[in-house]
Amino acid sequence: MKRSKLLIIVILIFCMFPVFNEGSVTSGKVPVIVMCRPTIDQIRNIVVMKGAGLLGAGEISLICVYHEKELTDYALSRKYVADRRLKWVSFAELKGKVARGDLFRENIWTLQFREIFEVSDGIIFTGGMDIPPDIYGENNSFLTEATTPYRTRYESSFLFHLIGGGQNVAFRPFLKERLDYPVLGICLGAQTMNIAAGGSLVQDIPSEVYGLGSVEQVLKQSREKIHSSRYIKALFPGESKDIAPAFHGIKVTGKSILLKKIVGDLKGSPMVLSSHHQSVKILGKDLFIAATSKDGKIIEAIEHRKFKNVLGVQFHPEYRYLHKGLKFFTNDPEGKNFFSLKSFLKHNPPSLIFHKNLWSWFIAKIQQ
Repeated sequence: MKRSKLLIIVILIFCMFPVFNEGSVTSGKVPVIVMCRPTIDQIRNIVVMKGAGLLGAGEISLICVYHEKELTDYALSRKYVADRRLKWVSFAELKGKVARGDLFRENIWTLQFREIFEVSDGIIFTGGMDIPPDIYGENNSFLTEATTPYRTRYESSFLFHLIGGGQNVAFRPFLKERLDYPVLGICLGAQTMNIAAGGSLVQDIPSEVYGLGSVEQVLKQSREKIHSSRYIKALFPGESKDIAPAFHGIKVTGKSILLKKIVGDLKGSPMVLSSHHQSVKILGKDLFIAATSKDGKIIEAIEHRKFKNVLGVQFHPEYRYLHKGLKFFTNDPEGKNFFSLKSFLKHNPPSLIFHKNLWSWFIAKIQQ
């Protein structure tokens, strides 16, 4: 009789306090991806990749995160989703203001970050404008364009909550609870990841790294030293609509674990879409270099020593025209030699397979 009563009590306790295994909060449900800065273009990227099978064969759910004070009008994104009946896309608007000195500690965003983390299976931090240098303790260069302060603050704080950083080593990062949770930082997302961990940035690659002082000097360099199409567009502002983005090769370092698995036994140097004038300089806590430009001067990917599914890439693997669509671009301002970006990757092996492998890694971890 006593054993029966004890068994009933144990069952009641388990019913009142469900037990979750590490990394299985959404087990058995549709995989949930979080994406920060959900502009219409970024949502389109996800839609195209989903349609092309890069995000798995099954259903996914996308939570689009932004801050209430951002200058971007996300009402347009909400309308885009509603008009196209994308029922698998939802939005989460972060509330409140956090001072610069409180970004890298528990703050009023902590519980909001926690809730998003607990209902999701992975997160993507996308590209965008420059980070205000005061966040990493430097003065503002004349060439820095920091025009999205609220976005920078919440994303740097969110990434700190996920992976921790040198600014506050006593803080327990969320990923300690879910080691398989994938975090992908793309371009600005990789830079923000580094800042969140306590690192710093090169504020302008042409001037600081290559000692160049003009657009004309940049365009005289080899493809491997040009990291953005902004320079050619600056010289041909009225004819730049179809100018192709900049591409260059990367080389994976011997220290890489995750990116080396993604590359696998592929031969050659993958070509990547490059659209940045800033880059990682001093590495944040527990981050290491996973890939560089072919000349070794620009950090192109970073990984985390403790959290093996944290990856920051300085390039853009998400751009929809890399994966589908017949929009034609040219490298010639006079409008000659048009080509699609997907065909460009295909004709520069192992670039196309590399991009597919990268998204295969991410979605595999999402689905676990």
